[in-house]
Amino acid sequence: MISELDLEIVNALQINPRAEWSRVADALGLSGPTVARRWSALAEQGQAWITPAPGQRYLSAGWSAFIHLSSSPSEGEALIERLCAEPAFGTVSLVTGSHDLFVDCFASSHAELMDIVTGSFPGLPGVTHREVVFVTKLYRQASEWRSGTLEPARARQVSAEPLPEQPAYAPDRLDAALLEELAKDGRASWAELGAACGVSPQTARRRVERFLATGYIALRCDTSTAAQQGLREVTLVLNVPAQYVDDVGHYFAALSNCRLSAQVLGAQNLLVTMWVRDYLQVQALRARTGRSGSGKCGHLPAGRGPDIQAHGPCPGRIRMQPQRGAAAAVDGRSLARCPVCRTPGVFWESE
Repeated sequence: MISELDLEIVNALQINPRAEWSRVADALGLSGPTVARRWSALAEQGQAWITPAPGQRYLSAGWSAFIHLSSSPSEGEALIERLCAEPAFGTVSLVTGSHDLFVDCFASSHAELMDIVTGSFPGLPGVTHREVVFVTKLYRQASEWRSGTLEPARARQVSAEPLPEQPAYAPDRLDAALLEELAKDGRASWAELGAACGVSPQTARRRVERFLATGYIALRCDTSTAAQQGLREVTLVLNVPAQYVDDVGHYFAALSNCRLSAQVLGAQNLLVTMWVRDYLQVQALRARTGRSGSGKCGHLPAGRGPDIQAHGPCPGRIRMQPQRGAAAAVDGRSLARCPVCRTPGVFWESE
């Protein structure tokens, strides 16, 4: 069982993934070496990790889609293994509902994304049906979610000062190499990053801070289910009247338990991932989004609330092999990776 102190360290690194240990220690009333030691133990045990992930401005440089798959039961595990071996797929999850698997996909261009969704699946074992929805707008990214374990004053103490916004630029092989190293260890020191890439610590820091400031890439602290305090992940697929989709997307994004809110192009037009303690919360959300004239989301007139299909984690066990640094298994049920830095130069070609 993860301790309350470790949960506070995780929350601090969700807020500021590269915070100096002394800064985290001051907020928690500990010493820097103690915080570093406890984080190292969490990372070594696979309880928590930090990796690069698509940032808030990713869609201005790259492309993304969500893929719903149905499969034959006899080939389910073989299919999952193949999906997890594909660098373009960021997360592969077993879900309940009308489909068996939920996959998010990233590409550097529209042509590459179309090649993935049309060319990758014919050779996959056991696929009986697929549905692809393209992400057109992000209201909230998973990297923005916070557990809220820290009190507000201490959370502010570890918050990073905003980096000056950077204009678009064409990153090079050094940037890609630094991303690869961060995918192995998002807490690697500037000296370690510089040594691995053949540059000074100062150059490593300047380059990393520059591409983080563009918003194309973010650093994200994720945890195993042991650190999620009984929270369950539910994905809502909504069909919202077009004139209200922005309002509803922003409404979900503002909720503290929202992990992802994205406008999509497909049979539905909004996809939201939430943390809940009880699946009955999903029905409460549906009632609120369809409420007329009152509540926090009173933008939808009576009878025009979104149709919601809910997908939750399946209790069945899936065997997946975690890849340290660039990949981490969450009780074997999903495999999160860093597809945006999979091949030096690929992501950046769209610049």
